[in-house]
Amino acid sequence: MLIQRSDGYKILVDPYLRKNKDTNKTPEDFYDVDLILVTHHAGDHYGDVVEIMEHSNAKLVAPSDVAYFVKKECQVPLTSPKDDPENGRVYASAYGDTRCFGVTKTHCAQAIHLSRGKVNDVPVYGLPASFVIEVEPGVTYFHPGDTALHEGLNLLHELYHPNIMAIGVSNIKPHASREMSAREAAIACSWIGADYIIPTHYMPDTDDLDEFLQNIKYIYPRAQVFPGIGKSYLFHPGTVEELEGAENI
Repeated sequence: MLIQRSDGYKILVDPYLRKNKDTNKTPEDFYDVDLILVTHHAGDHYGDVVEIMEHSNAKLVAPSDVAYFVKKECQVPLTSPKDDPENGRVYASAYGDTRCFGVTKTHCAQAIHLSRGKVNDVPVYGLPASFVIEVEPGVTYFHPGDTALHEGLNLLHELYHPNIMAIGVSNIKPHASREMSAREAAIACSWIGADYIIPTHYMPDTDDLDEFLQNIKYIYPRAQVFPGIGKSYLFHPGTVEELEGAENI
């Protein structure tokens, strides 16, 4: 997901590109981003973050295990702002953590899932995250990463009142883990209370999206859903419009 502020500042979340058969975008298209958020260490979320960090000046906000792997794998030296206040680029985040980047605030929130990597062939598990991003005044976006339905989503509504969000509605390949069913995803949307919904994490050649659309119609009818892959939207508080022929995702 690419989010661009009204002043041009770019925020990239979970940059899964090269191996993603559902996009024609490549990491090179995002060497100009200013901030990257990664929810957990899984191929379809961690993706190409290392390459983009190597070829950009972007800062990274991610759980501590992701921050460790990025610093370990990057061919350029990366430090945290606490160690290098002027040049530090990697912010190791944890639940409840808030970071400020100009007018943008990122809030690290709980995700019920797992984050897994390997150190010397030994599995290492970390805590996955979701993020609430106060992009700029009047625009608050929720990015769930991968999470099962949990009551903490109600708290995000009480704290931040996101007005636009993404939500995973199924799995991304046959027999893979499915964190939420279509019905559970619709319930999650109603708890978070966003007006505008972007469904994600499903196989385009299945009925999963249609099943979600049916469930959201009955469980959370006031929401407006913007389905489809590779589309761009212009958001003003209160309205969303599709941008025809836009270059960004």
